[in-house]
Order: sequence, then C-alpha cells, then structure tokens
Amino acid sequence: MKDFIAYIRENIRWLAVILCIALIASATMLLNEIPFVEIAYGLLLCFFITIVALTVGYARHYRSFRQLEQMQENIVVESDVMKTPEYMYERQYQNCIRILANENNRIRNEMLNRQQDMTEYYSMWVHQVKTPIAALKLLIDEDMAAYVEAENIENGDMGVINENQKRNELFRIEEYIGMALQYTRLGAQTNDFVIERILLDEVIKNSIHKYAKQFIYKKLSLNYESKDIMAVTDKKWLGFVIDQLLSNAIKYTKQGSVTIQAEQITDVSGQFANIIIEDTGIGISAEDLPRICEKGYTGYNGHADKHSTGIGLYLCKEILDKLGHRILITSEIGRGTRVEISNICL
Repeated sequence: MKDFIAYIRENIRWLAVILCIALIASATMLLNEIPFVEIAYGLLLCFFITIVALTVGYARHYRSFRQLEQMQENIVVESDVMKTPEYMYERQYQNCIRILANENNRIRNEMLNRQQDMTEYYSMWVHQVKTPIAALKLLIDEDMAAYVEAENIENGDMGVINENQKRNELFRIEEYIGMALQYTRLGAQTNDFVIERILLDEVIKNSIHKYAKQFIYKKLSLNYESKDIMAVTDKKWLGFVIDQLLSNAIKYTKQGSVTIQAEQITDVSGQFANIIIEDTGIGISAEDLPRICEKGYTGYNGHADKHSTGIGLYLCKEILDKLGHRILITSEIGRGTRVEISNICL
C-alpha cells in the first residue's frame, strides 16, 4: 500500500494534467450544447483508461523496484542483472552505476595487487634476514671452538656464559622471524596446507630437539614418553603450533619442568588424538584466560615479559581452526599452565 501511495505521489502532476484537460473539454462541450449524457460517457471512458494506465504503470514500477532491491542486497552490477532501461534517465543512471562499479573493481584489484606485493616482499625479507643470522651463529660456533682450543682459563666461565646468551638471543631472533613468516603465510589468500597421515611422535620430537638448548639454558627438565600414534593433520603447521606452545612454556617457567603427552581418545564421534603440554610456570590469571588467543592481547604475562607480542597463541588458534583441531588452555597462577590440542583425527 505504501508503494502504491508513493507511486501516485510521483505521478500526481500527470493526473492533475489529465483532470484539467477533462474539465476543459467538458466545459467546451457544454458551451456547444452537447448533451450531458454524451459528455459523462466520454468522461467515464477517460477515467477507465486512466485507471488501466495507472494499474499497468504501477505493475511495471513494482517489478522494477523489487529488482532494484534484489540488486541492492547482492551488490552485483552486471548487464544481464540490471533491468532494461525504459527511459533516458534510467539509462544514464545505469551508466553511472557501471562507471562507479568499474572504478570500484579497479581500486580493489589495485589494493589486492599491492597487498600481494607487500606479502611477497615481506616473505623475501624474512628469508634474507635468516641468512646473516645463520652466518652469525656459525661465527659464534667457530669462536667457541677456537676459545676451547686456546684453553683460555681466565674468565673462561664468563666467556661461556656470554656465548650462551648470544646463542639464546639469536635463537629468539630466529623464533620471531619464523613467527612473522608464518603470520604472513596464514594471512595470505592461499595457505600451503598439506593434510596427510603422520606420526605425531616425529613432530613432537622435532620441536623438542629445536628447543633442547633452551631447556638446558634455563635448567628445566622435560618429560615425554614416545607413543606410536598416527593422525591426519598438517605436519609443518602442527609443528609450528607445538613450537609456540613449547616456547611459551619455557619462557614463563623459571624452574621446574615441562611435560608433553600424546594420547588416543575414543568417543561416540570417533577416534581422536590429543597433545597435552603442561608446565610449572607462573600461570595465567583467570581474567586473562578468555582473551589470551586474541590478536595482540598479552595480559598480565605481557607486562612481565616486555618482549611479548600477543601473536603466538593467536596464530596457534587460527592454525588449529583451519586444521579442524581445537585448543583448550587451563591455568592457575603460581601452579602452571596446561594446553591441550584435541580433535586430531586418527
């Protein structure tokens, strides 16, 4: 009803013109002594034609209006979707819409190209930076070998400590660069996920070997029992998640141990594998637990560690979601943290 009233208002001027013409014609015929019955018959015929014209016009108006509403919902501007223009102004409006749509597509494609260029450059930069880091590590190893051969007794312990600190800092640089590279890959439109059946023990041992020196440096004990559990997942991305969880466990554990468990679960929905990483570290407050996987959120531990970026757990959550796995984190201040990766199909 509202549409019909709006349509009448839009055409009120034409209706007024028709009414004026009918009044003038009737007055002229009355002055020429034409019988009123014939005049009334003519007016009735004109009224009927006007009603038919209004009905047909409103039907076309209604179809066009509904088609425009559908276009607005889908935001699609194509020649075969837009209605055939009936009037000159409609054709001009459609031309303006097409010009705006083409300009919008051009800007969007330009932005996508820029983003792709930035991603490619960023990835190349990360790979380039890793080369001098590897070279620096090699130089430190050579210096350490020369230092031992020289049997320099004076301040020897301090020299070893300094070299261990350098090695630890280099490891952190490599870790941050690797995280940045994975962040770039995860944000790309296409991810190199390779879903296959793998041995979880192999992935876990690779992460343990990677962080072995960190355990020694911080004098932390590691508890892990190998189990032959085959699961369907992505080896590289799952390994990155375990790396991040181990890194956090080492970072926030001053003394004590880190325990890793792999277990097989059977429930009504099928068979799955879980990976559990527990530490005896400082723990996470109850207020921070609901938000620790948010991008950039560091919480209380972020204040304790000024180098924290709040990206690690965010990446873990995003990767596990894409793999179809789940992550559950429970913690208690002063008692440690427990992270469980679940729903890994066997």
